[in-house]
Amino acid sequence: MRIVLLFLALGITIVALRIISALKTVHSTRKEFDQAKTAAVSLEDRKTSLEEKTVPANTGGPPSGADARGGTGIGAAAPPAVSSGTDREKSERKEMWVDSHYCWVVLCKNHWFHLRQNLFFRHRIPLAETDPVAPRPSLDGHFSVRCDDCRKEYSYKPSDVLKYEQELPDSFTPHPLFRNC
Repeated sequence: MRIVLLFLALGITIVALRIISALKTVHSTRKEFDQAKTAAVSLEDRKTSLEEKTVPANTGGPPSGADARGGTGIGAAAPPAVSSGTDREKSERKEMWVDSHYCWVVLCKNHWFHLRQNLFFRHRIPLAETDPVAPRPSLDGHFSVRCDDCRKEYSYKPSDVLKYEQELPDSFTPHPLFRNC
């Protein structure tokens, strides 16, 4: 009975340590993401401040436009300093659909190796690039795929092939079975 309790305590400790290491990874990734996001926003703000129109100098001539009617003309001089996020969100939503990249993937079966990298999601091995509406390619039987990270080769069924939205690197070469798709 004591041995069972000892093994149970050891197992719980191992699981807790894995969860803590995964949370540290998530925290550091979130911190990097926030830094990149603030850098992008500051770059966008710098870009908009450079594009702002300058107010023309008063040459001493007769007032024109709003000044002749008694207005100040300030509203037409420059766009607001604080940009509303709605324009930016609309353009991101539009670009999201335009720049979607889909590919055929299988999930790596070497769970223990990839568990250290990501506790909640399984590692995806890209096979070929596709489009959002293409049907799954017809495959005759089991096929083998080698993972780029863990270097293990496993056999997969045709039903294991999934479509996933993911951008592929420029150096990507498709799997031999998927080169004709």
